[in-house]
Amino acid sequence: MVEQLTRPKDKAEIYWFSEQPYGHVGDQDLEQYDSGRLGFPNTFFDPQKAHILYNQYHEQYALADEVGFDGIMSNEHHASYWCMKPAVNLDAAVISKLTSKVKIAILGNVIAVNDPIRMAEEIAMLDCYSGGRIISGFVRGTAGETLQSGIDPTENRSRFEEAHDLIIKCWTEPGPFRYEGKHYQYRVVNPWVRPMQEPHPDIWFPGTGSPESVVWAAKHRHPYMNLGALVDTTEWLKQVYIDTAEEEGYQAGPEHFGYLLRCLVADTDEKAIEIGREFMWTIEHRQKGPAEHNDPPGYQSRAAVEVKAQRPTGNVAGAGGLGVGLSYEQLQNVNNIIVGSPDTVTRKLSEMIDRLSPGYLHIYGNEGAMAHKDVMRSIELLGKEVIPAIHEIQLKPYESHGKAGPLGKGSGAAGLAP
Repeated sequence: MVEQLTRPKDKAEIYWFSEQPYGHVGDQDLEQYDSGRLGFPNTFFDPQKAHILYNQYHEQYALADEVGFDGIMSNEHHASYWCMKPAVNLDAAVISKLTSKVKIAILGNVIAVNDPIRMAEEIAMLDCYSGGRIISGFVRGTAGETLQSGIDPTENRSRFEEAHDLIIKCWTEPGPFRYEGKHYQYRVVNPWVRPMQEPHPDIWFPGTGSPESVVWAAKHRHPYMNLGALVDTTEWLKQVYIDTAEEEGYQAGPEHFGYLLRCLVADTDEKAIEIGREFMWTIEHRQKGPAEHNDPPGYQSRAAVEVKAQRPTGNVAGAGGLGVGLSYEQLQNVNNIIVGSPDTVTRKLSEMIDRLSPGYLHIYGNEGAMAHKDVMRSIELLGKEVIPAIHEIQLKPYESHGKAGPLGKGSGAAGLAP
């Protein structure tokens, strides 16, 4: 057994991230259909092309470990041409064998629609595979994934919360035991494989803009990872976490907050800007589809909908919390996409870290049909020139200023049900 992986307090940990896109799909293909997910035919998928892509993505993992990234983060999506990972634990198993140093962050398992006992066993197995390098992120899954699974959208959150508690119980309490819950019932629970880390792998919770998710993470003292919202929105959500933590009786810090952004490095600014245009690949098609696919009734609580309408949208009209509708140039201007030479990227990442002070920084490093050689060069430059400079930046402690706004009294959890 080993101790749980430490959380960063003084300097940001840098993680490589790729959704492993199927870059052979284009706008001309997607324009023929009214949905970019559940209605887009899988006949566009070519297993031979996927074989080549998967192996390229694995080479990128190995290089990230070699050149000095602190971690690699992986995820899963279903019925998604931009993410060829329907089983994140399989990807984590590959990472555990390709690497020897990096932390492996699984962000995450869609536990609301899966068997929590199996999830507990698989993650424990991965922790043993990797020698105690696993971070276990749990996600609710998108509305489309809930619909595809056949789960009632109104039960998604309660299923998620019950599965979360049961997985931790599997890791921390000796078996066998009987479990009778609202959504899950097991006559006998006795997972044989247990994690290496004591008491269990650290748990992350992600989000793109829902303050309800931030409050839940803070109440459970789980680090919250913001997945690419505009920095203004992210600052606001960070303050929600800080103030909720204060209400819960503890002081939040950089070790509780992470941020993901799209980033690519090349030898010159001009070359990076040209390659980085692929970050806009098919972006308008991903959430296209009928409302019952993207936001079925009951998937979001009324409180979440009301508060989302009040969140800041950044300085660009029409941006929304995620920058939807902004041009490539606008997203660069607000540092939602950072591309350039090592010096340019170091400067821009330093500005962002100075503003957010995140303990975890996730580099979303490839997209669409980016050439493998360009991505490998970016990883190399990040590891050799950018990351050492970022590691020199001292993170600032967090303070509660009551600035998060309309979330009830103060700015924390009041008025938001988990």
